[in-house]
Amino acid sequence: MKLNRIIIVAVIAFLFISSCKKVDDPTGLSAGTLKDSTNGACLPVVVNGIFKVDSVLSSENYVDVKANVSIGGSFDIKSDSVNGYSFHKSGTLSAGLNVIRLYASGKPIAAGVNTFHITYGLSSCSFNITVYGTGPGSGTALYTLGGSPGNCSISSITGNYVVGQVMTPANKVEMAVNVTTPGTYIITGALINGVSFSASGVFANPGLQNIFLSASGTPAAPGLFNYPVTNITTSCGFSITYTTTITNATFALSGAPNNCTGAAVMGTYVAGTALTASNVAVINVNVLSPGNYSI
Repeated sequence: MKLNRIIIVAVIAFLFISSCKKVDDPTGLSAGTLKDSTNGACLPVVVNGIFKVDSVLSSENYVDVKANVSIGGSFDIKSDSVNGYSFHKSGTLSAGLNVIRLYASGKPIAAGVNTFHITYGLSSCSFNITVYGTGPGSGTALYTLGGSPGNCSISSITGNYVVGQVMTPANKVEMAVNVTTPGTYIITGALINGVSFSASGVFANPGLQNIFLSASGTPAAPGLFNYPVTNITTSCGFSITYTTTITNATFALSGAPNNCTGAAVMGTYVAGTALTASNVAVINVNVLSPGNYSI
């Protein structure tokens, strides 16, 4: 009788241990949920590359979404096919917050805004892609990078740059460009210390304007690193300091608690018209100690 009990306990223990191993097995199916907003939009989503009518999409055309993974393992995410193209990625995920890069394939048929839906486990979310046409102003833009060929003309660097922390949409660099011919643009940078910066979109008007370079990747080491960026014809560079902990700046808003001192509002504001990088408000601050900030 005792022997039977021992055998039963041993079998139960073996099954329990085996089931635990399956949970940790990276070749098994992962489980988790996509990060989304209250209205079902993927949160956040980073779009890279130019999506243009009759242009075959490449590895430069992708979107980054985030997922909270409860059980690590394999995954396969496919979007629906809209306007002649779709998004897909498969691979493995580890438990925790993951950035998933979905690559586009196909060729957009018509210009406009396309909405895509993706599903991971029991969760789903959506994101929008703007496809540009082939009419006037939709060709490749002619422009120079502010500060070229030296230091880029940087207005701001936002986000936390901490070793081991994945870059988010908050990690971006605002810089000036001078556009001579409107059209599409792509600015790329090398992968340095595990992080790269890039930007893409359309310049609707000529003249001086600001754009945002988005960071992607995970910093590998602390310290000061220089990032050269180029648009093929011109190039410039800027520096990013990575730390092992989040360092927040201490500062005061000039004019507080009343009107901001020397504030300047730029850009055109029209009801029903989407705002662009040219719609900015410049204010003065008194910095007591350097670091990251959010206003």
